Amino acid sequence: MNADHEAAVVRFLDKLHDEVHPDLQVALAGFAEQAVYQSLVPARQPIVGRTAIAAELGKQFGRYTECACEMIAIVSNDRYVFTERRDHVTMTSWNKRTFSSVNAVFEFDDSGAIVWWREYWDTGDIAGQLGLTADQMKAMHGVTPAP
Repeated sequence: MNADHEAAVVRFLDKLHDEVHPDLQVALAGFAEQAVYQSLVPARQPIVGRTAIAAELGKQFGRYTECACEMIAIVSNDRYVFTERRDHVTMTSWNKRTFSSVNAVFEFDDSGAIVWWREYWDTGDIAGQLGLTADQMKAMHGVTPAP
């Protein structure tokens, strides 16, 4: 267990979920300059760099409001923090409250900075809550449907 890394992840998630439009520069302060974020493994390509990650998160916060992160489990070792959580959001285009079960892995470097953040969740679950097809949901997240 690495209590410092776990605390850093919880602080980060709290900063993302405590405001309607969080200060992304403050939230991402614990990330390495060239950190990598993959918002939907394996469907989305990794995003490299704090600036690009902030831009992606800005797009995400444009699609929903009232984001609340319910932490279910957190476990770590010297390099990784694994979280299981349920994110509750109000989707602005539908004015509908939804939730997503998310597993996320945060990887730390030797200096204690986050260098990788990978999230695993089911777009089909949210699509069903919104009455969308899987392809519509993928398109909303920038994923090209398979031919």
